[in-house]
Amino acid sequence: MDSTNHRHVTRVATSARAWATPSLLLLVLSACAVSHRTALDRVPLTPPSDHILAGRLATADVVVAGVLTRAQRDIRYEAPCGIIAHIMRRCEDTEAFDARIRAFDGHEWTLMFFRLGPGPHPAPGDSAVWVLHRDAVFPYLVCAQRAALTSTGCVSEPSFILESDDDMLPLSEWPRVQRLLQALNL
Repeated sequence: MDSTNHRHVTRVATSARAWATPSLLLLVLSACAVSHRTALDRVPLTPPSDHILAGRLATADVVVAGVLTRAQRDIRYEAPCGIIAHIMRRCEDTEAFDARIRAFDGHEWTLMFFRLGPGPHPAPGDSAVWVLHRDAVFPYLVCAQRAALTSTGCVSEPSFILESDDDMLPLSEWPRVQRLLQALNL
């Protein structure tokens, strides 16, 4: 093989590698975009008794077994309540919490959850299987204060959240959850 052909082959290989990285990245991002749809399509393949849980897992962004290490109230994400409305008990009872979970594999996850009324809520030290969903949260208190001064809109912030009480499962459910995650290809 003469040196002219060798340089040509090397140049083609280098060019192919240059295009391979962005192509691979695009493929991975495409897979992430359709993974919820694919997982939802697989829910009927799970046992009928698991369909509800499988549906929740299929729409989750993160499912992790771990312990809640922090749950701190964050009034910035609560609807503001004036003094008179508070006295007349016309305020919403929704409380916002900024929380952190330490997974048993060592990773940490920050999330928000909201408590409606005086009922129980996750507390530091709670071990569970956490089903987290990526969503937008709004700092309503800041937005209300800003609206009084300017006409700017309220900007959301991305966060992992617990959508319902069903997103906190007993730790004893972890083997079942792992089995369903495998069945859903997640």
